[in-house]
Amino acid sequence: MDIKQTEVVLAHIDDSYKIATMSREIIEQGLQWSWTPERVGRCILSPEINVITAKIDSDLIGFGIMFYGNTKAHLNLLAVDANWRSHGIGHRMLDWLEMCAKTAGLESCQLELRESNQKARKFYTDHGYSETERVHGYYQQQENAIRMARNLREGHFES
Repeated sequence: MDIKQTEVVLAHIDDSYKIATMSREIIEQGLQWSWTPERVGRCILSPEINVITAKIDSDLIGFGIMFYGNTKAHLNLLAVDANWRSHGIGHRMLDWLEMCAKTAGLESCQLELRESNQKARKFYTDHGYSETERVHGYYQQQENAIRMARNLREGHFES
C-alpha cells in the first residue's frame, strides 16, 4: 500500500473497538485494559476531545486522542501500527492534533509515556517536547511515567 494514501481524519464511533484494541496491544501491554471501546466511544463523542485515525483504505494504522482544556491540551494516546512506523504517520497525527490546539489558542500540550519507552521519548523530544517530571507508579503502580510538555506558542516548553 502507498503511504501517500494515508488519510488522517476524525474518528467515527464505529472506530471505537479498533482503536481500543490497538491501544491494548500497543500502549497498554502488561497493564489492565483501561482504554476500552466504551471509553474510546465517550471520547469520540466528547466536544472537548479529538480522536483521530490514520487509515489506508479502511485499515486502521494509527490513532490519537487529545483533550483540549482552557489553556492546555493533553495528549492521552498516540499509536501507530508497528508495520507502519517510521513513515511519518505519527508526526502527521501529532501535527494535526497540535494544530487544533494552536487554533484554539491553547498555550501548551503535555503527555505521559512509559519511562521505559525510549523510542517514544525520542519521538516527542524530536517534536519539541521536554521532560518535565517523573511520575512514580503512574501506570497502575507497575511502571513510572515521564511527563513531557511543549509550549505551542513558541515551539518550546517553558517551565
